[in-house]
Parts: sequence; structure tokens; C-alpha cells
Amino acid sequence: MTRGFSATPRWVLLPAGVGALLILLPLVGMLLRIDWAHLGELLTSESSLAALWLSLRTAVVSTVLSVVLGCPLALVLARSTARGLTVFRSLVLLPLVLPPVVGGIALLYTFGRMGFLGRPLGALGVDIAFSTTAVVLAQTFVALPFLVVSLEGALRTTGTRYEQIAAGLGASPTRTLFRVTLPVTLPAVLSGAALSFARCLGEFGATLTFAGSLEGVTRTLPLEIYLQRETDPDAAVALSLLLVLVALLVVSLSAPARRRRGAGFRANLTRWFGWDGAGAPNGKTDPEPRADAAAAASAEGVPAAPATVAAGSPAQGSHNTIGLRVDVLHEQRHAAAEFTVEPGATVALLGPNGVGKSTVLGVIAGLLAPDRGRVDVGERCVVRAWPGERAVWVPAHRRGVALMAQEPLLFPHLNVLDNVAFGPRACGAGRAEGRRRARAWLREVDAEEFAQRRPDELSGGQAQRVAIARVLAADPRVILLDEPMSALDVAARPRMREVLKRVLAGRTAVVVTHDDADVAELADRVVRMDRVIRGGNGRSHQAETT
Repeated sequence: MTRGFSATPRWVLLPAGVGALLILLPLVGMLLRIDWAHLGELLTSESSLAALWLSLRTAVVSTVLSVVLGCPLALVLARSTARGLTVFRSLVLLPLVLPPVVGGIALLYTFGRMGFLGRPLGALGVDIAFSTTAVVLAQTFVALPFLVVSLEGALRTTGTRYEQIAAGLGASPTRTLFRVTLPVTLPAVLSGAALSFARCLGEFGATLTFAGSLEGVTRTLPLEIYLQRETDPDAAVALSLLLVLVALLVVSLSAPARRRRGAGFRANLTRWFGWDGAGAPNGKTDPEPRADAAAAASAEGVPAAPATVAAGSPAQGSHNTIGLRVDVLHEQRHAAAEFTVEPGATVALLGPNGVGKSTVLGVIAGLLAPDRGRVDVGERCVVRAWPGERAVWVPAHRRGVALMAQEPLLFPHLNVLDNVAFGPRACGAGRAEGRRRARAWLREVDAEEFAQRRPDELSGGQAQRVAIARVLAADPRVILLDEPMSALDVAARPRMREVLKRVLAGRTAVVVTHDDADVAELADRVVRMDRVIRGGNGRSHQAETT
């Protein structure tokens, strides 16, 4: 018999077994103590059923509150870079380590009749302490951090790659939250909700201190077990078994969240900009490009096919081409570029690794803020950052600029058809219209047969074609392609070039590539970036191309 590779040393089995026994043996001891002959009678007593029903009702309400409040809280903790966030996070997660009775005391002196909120509430005729509402508050207080921890970790490791794609397809931050962020992290939400429910169901100390033990009002199942232990141990053991079974069912349904690496992209936008939400020009005369802000890369003519829209293209006769002008500097990443793309032209952005090509695309797309510079999409200024002048910043989802990264990054919770329909739906199209346009573009890139597949059922080339269709279905003003064929094998690239050449014809596009064949097939001209150096005056600039 062939044995597979195992990275786990055998000696860990001993402490693992001891740990498992430490958990399982007490459960076995409880099972041995149960009076099975009278189990049904013990579980169906009036007080037991009342306590169980109260526990279930309050646990459900508390779990809903934990989800409604915990999801936004986890999002803030995962995405924000504000000062003092570490202290704030520690305070939010404090109930995880606090003794429940301490939490009960804190709640009592906040919402109780003598508490600083309880007094004004009492004057209004609202008494919270020693009521069912107090049970819900106590359970939410101790259970909310479980959901926050579960979802925050998933949000941090998933990153904002999918949100960036959604913004480029025209989805607002709110739409992105409900259509992308939460669905992608849904396993973590469900896991956190299940753990929160289990914690609510077993809550004892804070409930007893803050809500007391009033039968039918605040006496939950854990409190009933505690009281029965003094008068009827058999009933206490039977109710304990019931609580264990319910908790086991809940925990078994929870699943760990899928996690991916990533980082936020909105945090750096407020560093320089005053955020002109509408992104409209402020009416001031725009300054001429600064010579020291970003020295231009050279433009070289490259023979290419005439820029005409392919026959039968979904965009034929319906897409107005719009040019692009870029003059930006990002000092931290030592990236600077100045170039113009004619309406309907495709420019290849070339340069060695690390020169900042992806950074420039990020600035154009609205994912990064430049230190200085300006970006115009057609006649509209979407970024202006000149010292001493009013900044202009158009959010990514309002620019009409779609970025296709090196990875296809198809939304994993949607099938291929709904992935491609995401852009039209984000721009206001109905489901039927969005899917109609999606099918048309899938047909255009020869991927219609994959419409009902999930992203993980596609090969690299298939996923890349779907990603192209998704970008084009959003009808962007400018298309940015960051090494679109780097993930494909050599044999698949010629076919993908044919697809790109057909669908990019007549559209304003910038393509980052290292492949001369891509340049020859796709580009009307070339912009070559060189490494940024630091001059004697301390200013960053881009070296001229020889």
C-alpha cells in the first residue's frame, strides 16, 4: 500500500489525543449520568419548555443584531487606516476575554435604572434591566465580537481586488458591498453568525447579572439548568444534553471563510484629495503640466491594423470613443508618466519591471492617488492634484475606466453570464437586458458556451476571455489591460491576441505588456517608461528614453 506525503510529525498525535479526550470525556460523563427512562418527561416540563423557547427567541434576535451591526463594524476595522484603530479594535473585542459577569455589571450600570442611560430612559417610561430586552442586549454584547472577528479576518485576507474590479465596471460602493464584498465573504458571515448564535444560546453570567432570572421573561435555558442543578440534578443533566445537541448542530453548520490575500485601495485617497464627490471640474483654469512632475515617456509609432469596429460587434454604432491624457507622479512608488491616447487608439505601455506601469494604471482607474498630476478622460478631468490648487477626484465607479488585471478575477459567487452582466446591471440595466448584453459579448469573444459555468470550472484562457467580455459589456470610456496574457501559456496567446484585436478596435485602450508580439498586433503606438530617479533638487522625475 502506497502512503502519501504527510507534513505532520507523528509525535503530535499524543497531545492532540489528550486534548480531544479533555473535551470529549466530560461529555461522555454527562451521557452516563442521564436518566434515559425519564428523559422525555424531564425535557417536556413546563419550565423547561418555557426556558428553551425564550433562549431560542432571544438568541435569534441577538444573532440578527450581531449580523446587522457586526458586518459594518468588521468592514470598518478591516478597511480603515485611521489612527487609534488598534485601540478601538481592542475595545470592540474586549467581551471575548471579559468574564460575562463583568459584562453584566457594565450593562447594568449603563442601561439599569441607576445607569447613565437608564435614568433618562426611565424618565421616558422605558425600563430595560430585568426584561427580555435586557437578555437580548446581554447576549448581543458577548456574541457580537465573534462575528466581527470571523468577518474581519476574511475581509483582510480577501482584500479589495474584487471591489476594484466592481468599481471599474461602474458599481457604486454600496452596490459593491451587497453584490460583491458580502457574497464573496459569505462563508465567514455564516460562520460568524453560527458562532454568535451558539454563544447567545449558552450565555449565562451577563444575563443573570443584568436581566435576573424571571420565569418566562429572562430565565433562559442556561439559567434553568443552573437552578435545576440545586433541586433536580436529573433534570439539569437532561437540559444540559439538549443544550449540547443544539449547540453541536449550530457549530457543525458553521464553515470557515475562504480567504485570499489583498489590501485596501480607498485608504490612500484622502491623503491628498479633498474628494470632489461629483468629480466635476471646479471651473478654475487648469495649469499647464509641470515639467518636474512627470517627465514624458517617449512615443514610438507601431504599425497596426486600422482602428475600426469589428462587424457584428455589440458596440457597433453605439460607442463614442473618448481619448485619454495622463500627466502624473507617484513619489512613494517612484512612478511618473505623461502621455496622451488618441480617441479610439490603443497604446502599449512598456518598461522594465518595477518602473511603475501598474501604478500608472491604478491612478488612471481611480485606485491610487498621485502626489501630483492630472488625468483627463475625454473632456472630463477625473484627477487633478496640483499643490496650492483645489483637488479634483472622481471616484473609480464614476470614471468610465475599466481595469483588467493580470488575473481574470471573476466574481466567484456568480456564474459566467452574471459576471459579464454585472457591468450593465451596475449601470442601471434590468436583469433581462443585462443578460442579453452579456450573451452578446460572450458570443463576441467566443465564450457563449461557458455562460452557465462557475469561474472555477474555466481554464485560464477561458476565464481571460470572459474577463474581456465583462469589461466590454460595461461599455467603458477607457479600457486598461495590465499584462492580459501573462497568465496564459504560449499556445493560447495568439488566439487571445486575435480576440483582443477584434474587440479593442475603435476603442481607447492602454495595454501594459512585455511581449513584442502583443505590441505588434494590438498597439497603434508605444509609450515607453524608464525608471524614476531622484535629481539633485530632491524632486523625482523620469529619466528620458534614449
